Amino acid sequence: MLFPMALQDMDNIATRNVTASEDQYFVGVEQWSSVLAAPLVDLAVGHTYYRFIERVLVNWTPIDQGWVCYVMELNNYVGNGETIEQAFEELKLAIHTDFQRLERKRLFEMDEEERTKWTQLTSVIDLLDYKMTTPIVTREIGEVSFWKISRPYSIKWISGQTYFIDPYKVPAELMSCRPGQWVEAIVKRYPITNREIEIESITKISFRIPQPSEVKALWERMPKAQLESTEWAW
Repeated sequence: MLFPMALQDMDNIATRNVTASEDQYFVGVEQWSSVLAAPLVDLAVGHTYYRFIERVLVNWTPIDQGWVCYVMELNNYVGNGETIEQAFEELKLAIHTDFQRLERKRLFEMDEEERTKWTQLTSVIDLLDYKMTTPIVTREIGEVSFWKISRPYSIKWISGQTYFIDPYKVPAELMSCRPGQWVEAIVKRYPITNREIEIESITKISFRIPQPSEVKALWERMPKAQLESTEWAW
């Protein structure tokens, strides 16, 4: 939780002045300065967590209809809101949205503006910590096995890995599967070891792999290609 502090000695406040010509945030305001501030060492949006390389100072400034929130080191991002909480939430979402969008691109896929934003974001956010601690979410297909018990025991993913089912940590629908049932699952994995953290959801798939005899019969029934017998002109 973030607790802004009103800074008492305004002569000693580190302020940031911005001239607002045609500024969409500050209609009729010539300049503005921070009057609320709080230190911040990390940022969380839902289950996504960002650790900062160094502590930053979050600033709030009152405007005619609410508050503006910003971080000096991330001058491309501003949060607007009727309250300081709403302004901070808007700032977090702006940072979160751009980070997720740009983190999935390679540098040569970014335009100049995107490269500038990515450089700024990664100068504040610990990218290595993010990659090492953020779970990987994948969509996978596998076959349910009962082994020697009367309930689903494991899933053999098509990647070759086997997941041993803990009935207390999987979606309830998985326990209704029959032996040999194929499923499509949303799986959360540890980024370093690639081991499963949990199965978030499953969908049963209705299909089966044909037997070798069926594949052979299908191949034999396929029409043979007919090539026209014409003379080649060189």
